[in-house]
Amino acid sequence: MDTDDSKNEILNSWKEVAEYLGRGTRTVQRWEQDLGLPVRRPRGKRHSAVMALRQDLDTWVRNRPQINHQESGPIPWECSAIRETIRTSRGLRTQSRQLRTELSLALHSLVSNLHRIHTNQDSNVSAERLEPLSPPTT
Repeated sequence: MDTDDSKNEILNSWKEVAEYLGRGTRTVQRWEQDLGLPVRRPRGKRHSAVMALRQDLDTWVRNRPQINHQESGPIPWECSAIRETIRTSRGLRTQSRQLRTELSLALHSLVSNLHRIHTNQDSNVSAERLEPLSPPTT
């Protein structure tokens, strides 16, 4: 990365920056957002084109603290919070299944009752058509 010719060379796109660092485009974009990768935006807008100096990138890479992922695991309080979230999620999933079952049964019952009411109304209308109307008695 560090040659005399490349000290002031400008990289003009995410693709060039990614190739120079030997990573994917999304990775270097994430590094910009999360780790402060030194890229510049000539238009000054958040999603505009980018450019970067090789020297700036070399310095950034040298100065980034190295994290040994095998030694550093989740912080204990994060583990308990994650476990609690999973437990809560499982409870909500169970409750959701029960409510879905109850709703399905209630809906089935409603449809059945509506069908029965509709059938009774149809039979009452048919019976009224068959019976002659008697004059009112006074």
